Amino acid sequence: MKERARQAARLRFRSRSGRDRMGGMQDWMLDFAEYVRELLPEELAEPFLALTRPAIRLSIAGKGETTVGRLGGLPRLPEGMPWPRAGDGGPAMQFLAELDCAALAAYESDIDLPAEGTLLFFATWESTAAQVIMLPPDAIRVPEYEVPVLPPEARVFPEVPLAAETVATWPTRGHDDLVELGDEFWDRVVGDEPWEVFADMLADFADAEGGRAHQVGGYSDALQSPIEAVAAFAAGLRPHDPGFAAEASQWVSLLQLDEDNGMIFGDGGILIFGIRRDRLAARDFSQVFPYVQGH
Repeated sequence: MKERARQAARLRFRSRSGRDRMGGMQDWMLDFAEYVRELLPEELAEPFLALTRPAIRLSIAGKGETTVGRLGGLPRLPEGMPWPRAGDGGPAMQFLAELDCAALAAYESDIDLPAEGTLLFFATWESTAAQVIMLPPDAIRVPEYEVPVLPPEARVFPEVPLAAETVATWPTRGHDDLVELGDEFWDRVVGDEPWEVFADMLADFADAEGGRAHQVGGYSDALQSPIEAVAAFAAGLRPHDPGFAAEASQWVSLLQLDEDNGMIFGDGGILIFGIRRDRLAARDFSQVFPYVQGH
């Protein structure tokens, strides 16, 4: 069964080899759908596949690959724009990533990204506060920006370019989108052995695809709880409250960062920049919600 997941990943690699990754927008779901339909009967496979969301997976760009942003380096802010800090005069934040919105527009995702401009992502070293700055495409930016005094734990990370591809993402166990399917859906035996259950087969597929990753949009990884539920909880709602599900549905994952390039988020964690759909549509990045999931 694990070999089946590896074969699916190899098919995806061969299908996009010899051409730029942006050419694969229309087939991001094909191999995943085939894999799920092999494991589940139609009455279970189709409702599950209907929940699938496209996301933009980011990885370190290789030679000749189209770049859509970068990790680390200096933020290249416009002259006169202060380096983001936590609170009013608090410690300077770490610069984590930059995304080129025009370049990302060539890839499909499930969120309403700006069609142009640049997004800069900052967070405190412990990721309890974060800031996202959107710069217009005609912004005049200072190539070399003076780095403020950072907290002892914080640092400037090496600069590395990012490439992109569109991938399928799916809700994890416990996600509101899957409540009606029940836990037995995840524990359904789909292999030749009783321990080969659907949840583990999905994990094998994800591992064959490269495992956890930097990602824009889609379902974020949920090591504990989905970002949607955590954001609704932070808004003062509880799962039994009538408005909890509605509030959770308003939140999306703007950017997920895995530990890479020297970045550390807790104990083997990921950092998710959550944002409400209405604020994203209004291009208001002043109230992002940082959420770290770790062990």
